Formats: sequence, C-alpha cells, structure tokens
Amino acid sequence: MRMYKPLTRKVSVAMFSPTASLVAGMALLLISMSAESFGQPSAPEIKVEPGFAEKPVATSEQIELRLNRRLQESEGRLAVLIGVTDVSSLFIQVGLRLRYNAKLWPLPVGESQVTVYLVSKNDEWTDVARFTLHVGMGDANTSRNEANLNEWDPSVRTSGPHIFPLDENYAGSQGVAQSPSTNGKPPANNNWKVKFMPSLTLNAPSQPAQSTFPGPRPERAEFIDLNMQSSMKNEITYGAFSAQSAFDFAGSSFQREALRFGTLGNAAPKVDLAGYQIHLQVGKMKFDVGHFSYGAQRQLINGFSSRGLQITVPFLERFDFTAAAMNGTQHVGYDNFFGLDNRRNRLLSGTLGVELLPQRPGGLRVEVSGLNAYFQALGGVNRGVVTDLQRSNGASVRLIANDKSRRFHFEGGFTRSLFGSPSDSSLNQGANVVPLPSLTRNAHYLETSYELLRNYSLTRTKKANLSIAFREENVAPLFRSLGAATQADKVQYEFSANGSINEITAQFSHSSFHDNLRRIPSILRSLTDNTHIGLAASAGALLNRTESSPWLPRLAYSFDRAHALGVAIPAPGGFALDPSAAPNLVGVNQSFSADWQVNKFTWGYNLNRSFQDNRQSGRERADLGVRVNTGRLGIAATGKLNFNIDLSAESSANSESGRLDRTYRIGPGVMWRLSRQMGLTLNLANTIAGDTAKTSHGRNTEFDASWTYIFERSREGLGKVTGQFFIRYANQYSRFLDRLLIIDSLRKNQTLTANLGITFF
Repeated sequence: MRMYKPLTRKVSVAMFSPTASLVAGMALLLISMSAESFGQPSAPEIKVEPGFAEKPVATSEQIELRLNRRLQESEGRLAVLIGVTDVSSLFIQVGLRLRYNAKLWPLPVGESQVTVYLVSKNDEWTDVARFTLHVGMGDANTSRNEANLNEWDPSVRTSGPHIFPLDENYAGSQGVAQSPSTNGKPPANNNWKVKFMPSLTLNAPSQPAQSTFPGPRPERAEFIDLNMQSSMKNEITYGAFSAQSAFDFAGSSFQREALRFGTLGNAAPKVDLAGYQIHLQVGKMKFDVGHFSYGAQRQLINGFSSRGLQITVPFLERFDFTAAAMNGTQHVGYDNFFGLDNRRNRLLSGTLGVELLPQRPGGLRVEVSGLNAYFQALGGVNRGVVTDLQRSNGASVRLIANDKSRRFHFEGGFTRSLFGSPSDSSLNQGANVVPLPSLTRNAHYLETSYELLRNYSLTRTKKANLSIAFREENVAPLFRSLGAATQADKVQYEFSANGSINEITAQFSHSSFHDNLRRIPSILRSLTDNTHIGLAASAGALLNRTESSPWLPRLAYSFDRAHALGVAIPAPGGFALDPSAAPNLVGVNQSFSADWQVNKFTWGYNLNRSFQDNRQSGRERADLGVRVNTGRLGIAATGKLNFNIDLSAESSANSESGRLDRTYRIGPGVMWRLSRQMGLTLNLANTIAGDTAKTSHGRNTEFDASWTYIFERSREGLGKVTGQFFIRYANQYSRFLDRLLIIDSLRKNQTLTANLGITFF
C-alpha cells in the first residue's frame, strides 16, 4: 500500500488567523491522545529473515533479505552492514524483498556478519536482525575453509571496491563484535579498515557533420572534444573513529565548457575541482569540510549549499550544537580551499538543539539558531548576476513535537531578521546613490499533521489510512534572510487530507494566500485560492474484485481550480482608467488517465481539459478552453524488439476572438536489442497544427536513429572498465505559414553526432 505525499495548497484567509492556527494544532494533539486511548491498531514489529541458507554462497550471487511488512515512512529506513561496511545502497527493494546487487560489489570472501538496523529519522540505530554469511570464491558450494585460505590471495581477488588490511592482526571480515549494539549505534570494531574507490570517466563527444537551411550555421557546426570526470573516495574506520572523503574533478578540452569559464573567462583551468567533502566522526561528534548543505530553519537558513566547515557536538544527553562557516556563493575550484578566505563574503550560523524528552528523541525538541551573513557583489558558479552588497543578521526558534506512535506531528518556528544593503563604491561608480535603510522584520510558521487511521483493518483484506495536515505561514513586508529563499509580504494557509483503502487513494487540499499585509494604497493587493482533488485506483479495486485481471485498467483523475483576484485596487497606477488591468481569473484543469497491460501489449489513454474563465471588467469573453486527447500503444514483440506509438489531438478555443486551433501528433518508435552489447533505436514524430479558418498552418517532422554499443572488461588486479559508444543521426523539418501576417518560413536541420565514454574504476 502506498500513501501519496500531501500536496502543498492554500486555504481561505477569512477562515484562519495565527490564533486559530495554534488552536487547530492543540486540537490535533488532543485527537492524538484520544486516539491512543482507544487503542487503534499499530503496525507490527518489523522482522527480517535471510533468503540464503547456511551453506556458502558465491561472491557474485544475489542474496535476499525478506521483510514481514512494508516499512512506514515515519519509521525511518533500514541499514544493512556486511562486517562493518554499510552496503545499504547496494540493496534494491522489490516488494517485501531486499536484493543485493553483487555485480556492483562482490560479496566478501569468507565468513561475515550481516547486521540489519532500523535507522530512525533522528539517526537512532536499532538492531533488528543478525545473520552469518558464508561466501566462497566461485561456486556456491565452495567450502568456507578454502575461502578463508584464499581471502587475501591477489590471484583470486575479485574486482570492485576492496577492503585492505593495515596490520598483521587483521582478521578479515570476521572482525565484527558479536555483542549487541550500544547507544543505538552499530558495534565498534577495533581493527583498521580502509577502502579506496577511485574512478575516471573519459568522454569524447563529437559532431562530424551538420547542415542548416537557410542558415546561418552554428559557430561550432563540426567539433570533437574530450571531457573528463574523476572521483576519489576513501573510507577509514578504526573503533569509534571513521572518516570518509570524496573529491570530484571535471575537465574539458573546450575552453567555454570549463567549470569556471563564467567567472574567469579564458583564464579558467580546463581541469578543475568540482567539489569535495571530508567527513570525520569520533563517537557522536561529527566534523565536515568542503561542500555541504546546512540549515533546517525554514525562514532563517534552510538548505544553504556552499563550501565551508561544519561541526556537530552532542553533550549532556539532552543537548547538541551545530555550527557552520560557509562561503557566500557556490564556490568551486582549487583556490579558497575552505571557502573562508574572504571575510566579507561569508555566512556564519549555529544551532543549539535541546531534547526535552531524551528517552524519546524527536518527541519534544527545541532548536535555537543564529545567523550572521555578509555577501559581496560577486557572481557565483551558479549565479550569473551581480547583486548589491548585502548583510543579514537574525535568530530563530523552532519547536518540533511528535507523539509516541508518531501519528501526530507539530512544527513551528519564529524568525527575526535584520537585513541591509550597505553602500558599495564599486557599484555606485561615483553616482549619488541613496543607501537603503536596514530593517528588522519578523516571520513565523506552523504546520501540524495527524494520522487518523494507520493500516486500520476494515475487513480481513482491506486496510485504510487517513491523514490530515494544516499549515500557516506569515512573512512581514520587506523581510529577508540571506540563508533562506522566503517570499516576503504574504500570509498563507493550507489544509490537506490524504487517504487510501488498499490500492484506492484519494487526496484533497485547499490553500489560500494574500499579500500587501500593510494595505498600502499604492500597491495592488491580490488573493489566490487553489483547490486540488486527486483519485487513483485500479478498476478491480473499484469493482471490489479479489482477483486482479489484466483487462481492468489503472485509473486516475485529478481536478485543480485556481482563482487569482485583485481585491484592493491601487488608487494611482492607471487601474481606474483601465479596470481590465486588475486580475480576476479562474482556471480549472481536469485530467483523466487509464492504463492497461496485457501480456506483451501495453496501451493507455489520457484526457486533459482546461478552461480559463476571465472575469476582468470589460474582458468577460476573453476565455480560453483547451482539450487534449492522448493515446499510446506499446508492443514487446520479442525479448529484444519493442514497438511503441504515441497519438494526440489537441483543440484550443478562444471565445473572445472566435478562433479554434487544432494540433495533431503521431510518434512511432522502435527499440531493437541486436545483441547483449548492441542496440538500435528509431523515433519519428510528425506534428501538424492550424486553425479552422485556415489562416495559419504549421508542420514539424523529427526523425532520429541511434546505434549504441556497450562493453565491459574486468581483469584481475586491474579493476573494471566499462564503456559506451553511440552514433546518432537527427533530421528536423519545420514549415510555418501565416496568411494574415504574411509569414512563410522553412527550416531544415541535420546533425550527425557520436560519443565514446569509458569509465575506469
């Protein structure tokens, strides 16, 4: 069963206020307490069973772990360790099975301890299950003794990441402590473990031929380049100490594709440091250097990404402190390694967290954060504009609360920020510029949610889920913090409900926001309402059928309504002379889809209908309706040959002009797997558009064909080499004719491209 994530929507302004919002949050908390008292059913304890027997398995064998139920999102995630190495990312979940991808990293030879942990959202590790894994060299029946003798023999070492011993007392993969975990963390291992994972990817993109009609030809119509991406990753573990590092490099033979060409021009190095991160951990103390994202204070500093330093220190059981110093812009390159060379382009922030219920982390938590930021008028690698000199100082308080079952969640925050833009002589250039005054403004938000039903058994086969959520946010005019992207001068309300009964899911949300909080007469005050309804289910579930049938489709329907209205028209500004300039628009969008899959055939149908109702004074007939019908068909003729075709018909009616436009599209395609390494893809798309009065006509035809060859080589002691070569031909034809504007244009374009990519790791 899958729960859809609640969508963000807005509620009517007149219904709520900050006081009402707080009352709503307290009411949901009371509902939570009453629900627990009635003893609603909760999810059973998560259990994991091994899919492998006690006999040895091969290094390349796909092992499985079986779950007794699906893990709820609120419970966190599962982590799997083989020995002391976290291999969670190498497991793929298929239903209730976790399958290990041994092709990416072969299983370690010998006897290893497999430990499964339940990791909560607060990073608390709970031991769920432990198994012993016996791995032989090749055949699954290879004895464990033979495997141990050959474990560190270079002649039998498999490709992929390796763990190398650093001392003579190293005990291979048997160095895992058998005692249960302590302090909610995996057991410590007092042996050195080092893992080095380098990789290098070389790409040679080229365009041997290109033609354009009528011209002009592109500046680089024909070219051949060489690009490089390299990564060096390391992991070191010794007892309670662990260290991970990753350095990424990027290079290009074409100067304009250099990483810092936008900021350094021709002086930019062709091979540059794209990013790096060094993570050190001793016990629960953490230290990060390099590129990372920092901050969870929505209106003060929220996910700010740059290069810098970060440290996290827990103390006295209840407290933890995190501090970060970061560069003011996204920084790459070898220079300014720590990102803190320029004190006038720096962000400093710290957060003190207090767990008021230490026995239940996350049950009631308070965070107090501070920010001091000074940004210069510098362009960043991801920012092409030069802004004014800016300063920002602020503080925020955040409260998080959850009940024991984590059905009820509350989060609220208050932020006070001082923002200013000091005078910058480099930008003023001698002009008489009046500096903007520094202003202190406030912002706050709260959001609360409650799961009314969680896996509630309606019958023996039907389970129901139902959750509701409410959110309120108020940001004062001219509020700004350099650590967060927050829209100022607005009040926003949102309410949503999400429910499901087995495969039947439903969503509802309503939201509303308005601006111009101080009701300044010279500024337009607008109100926006949005309503969303979504339904999705299989036809068999709607018909209450216990057995599924491939002839019954998967159905989905959505309804969206948006109303934008200018509720307070400014006295000056020309609105009185032209009332139609004030917005008053209602838009409705509906979508329906049905999908089937029968044996080797898949087909589907989509209907989308939208209507824009213009209610502006004097333009009541300026409405627009659009209807789109789309069909698709796929045929898996053989295991190597697939056909597909897309069909669509679109009509657009303008009530004001009486114009009706129609667009038709057909797009067949073929995918042919010639062999295990080679594949051929052909695609054709033809689009015809015009109006019923035949005043305009357009046609666009696109064809492309590509041939791909994939290769892989793995040698003992030399790691693995993978590569891909493809060559692609594309032909585009477009013709547009407008008899009223006397336009007749014709364009043709043909390109032949190729690329060879090789990865060493």
